[in-house]
Amino acid sequence: MNQGQLIGIIYLENNLISRAFTDDRVEVLQLLSTQAAVSITNAKLYAELQESESKLTQFLEAVPVGITVHNPSGEVSYINQTGQRLLGQIGAPQATIEQLASTCPIYITGSEKPCAIEQLPALRALQGENVTADNLEVRGDSKIVPLEMHSQPIFDDKNNIVYSITAFTDISDRKQAEKLLAEYNRTLEIQVADRTHELSQALQNLQATQQELIQSEKMAALGQLVAGVAHEINTPLGAIRSSVDNLADFFNQKIYAMADFFQSLSPEAYSDLLMLLPQSQTQSIGISNREKRQFKRALARQLAKKSVPNCDTVADTLVDLGIYDKIESILPLLQNPDRAHILQKAYQLATLQKSTNTIITATDRAAKVVFALKKYSRYNCAGEKVSASITEGIETILTLYYNQIKHGVEVIRNYQDSLPPVLCYSDELNQVWTNLIHNALQAMEYQGTLTIDVGQEGNSVSVSVTDSGKGIDLEIMPRIFDPFFTTKPAGEGSGLGLDIVRKIVEKHSGKIAVTSVPGKTTFVVSIPIAA
Repeated sequence: MNQGQLIGIIYLENNLISRAFTDDRVEVLQLLSTQAAVSITNAKLYAELQESESKLTQFLEAVPVGITVHNPSGEVSYINQTGQRLLGQIGAPQATIEQLASTCPIYITGSEKPCAIEQLPALRALQGENVTADNLEVRGDSKIVPLEMHSQPIFDDKNNIVYSITAFTDISDRKQAEKLLAEYNRTLEIQVADRTHELSQALQNLQATQQELIQSEKMAALGQLVAGVAHEINTPLGAIRSSVDNLADFFNQKIYAMADFFQSLSPEAYSDLLMLLPQSQTQSIGISNREKRQFKRALARQLAKKSVPNCDTVADTLVDLGIYDKIESILPLLQNPDRAHILQKAYQLATLQKSTNTIITATDRAAKVVFALKKYSRYNCAGEKVSASITEGIETILTLYYNQIKHGVEVIRNYQDSLPPVLCYSDELNQVWTNLIHNALQAMEYQGTLTIDVGQEGNSVSVSVTDSGKGIDLEIMPRIFDPFFTTKPAGEGSGLGLDIVRKIVEKHSGKIAVTSVPGKTTFVVSIPIAA
């Protein structure tokens, strides 16, 4: 027996003499059997310990991570094969920390001096720290190996530190990827002037590989992104091209005439012109043709009351400049005999400023779309939510679509006053508005009425986008948010746009719904004001 447990049975028999097993002899036999039980138990425990140590050693040798164990004096008590390969043969057991540091020095990345011994993760762990470091590297004769190390102390039952254990791995691939990413970011910053060309080339490459990516289930996410951003890059590129043409025309044909014009102005006329230009830049640029006609008629009546000659022509020019009312401050200019010439030059300058702003807006937008491509492949957000205005985002998209809208589409805005900002990923929501507005314009074939309603409903902001197109057939309505479903002809759509929209809305804990009848289709998006 050992600690109350039966270990075995000793059987003794003596038929030669009587009373062979006296009390004293039985007591001795009991003592011997107890010692035998203890020995048997210890032998079993030792065998189990050896088996456990053998399994643990096999596990540690099998993992593709370097592992070292240091005793309180810093000597290496254990190192697995991966650790020896990364640190060198000096990393064998019983090597001191000084030997390890001198034979296979560990450096801080970017430094020419070895890391101080007391700052090594294994030594810091012996002082009670849990250490994680990814800025260390081993420098040998032929190569440099960057390492990520995790060290922590090991305590006994009395809470004394008896060992430190360190796990480390080669992060050469990660460092190389980080280096390539940093170089790529620097290249983008330096080559701002070539951004338009780079974006065009990137779009061509994405479109060229789109079909192959969509056919690969493994790359389905990237395929969705390629299809989803194609028209979003084309739009700012078109805006940039149009604005650059305007700027080139101005500098090639009008710049010298503009210099002569300024020299010919009287001080009073020059002052009036300086007052006119800022006023023209503060007005909305997204009004419809019907609104323009209404403004022109109202402004012409005001000009006639002020006895301004050629009031209809002057009203046309002022509305084109974005000036619809409050003309008292510029009346002296409008009554100037040379007013037509001055207004013409003012319009040219305002157009120049508008083209510059369009380039800035479109370039920034295109850059953000490309930057977001990597993020969408994970359906994850790299940045943080910001407080943003829903209506400002919608107006940005309407500005980019101005050329497609102005010739045949009437835009009706029903925006609630004093809308609260929404905590959101504003760039992603702008992609939602881009897709819905783009689809609405295509559904109307760029002829009809686009109505946008924005208002607060409880703790959410609701956005409705309504077009006057032919509508969506009832039998396909349940499928319009499915990936790869499209009603467009081959080559005009992948069926991924609304699927991406749905994912973005759901990421914001929002909802999206659609209703459609012949002649009217409405998409309603609801976004919570705060997360």
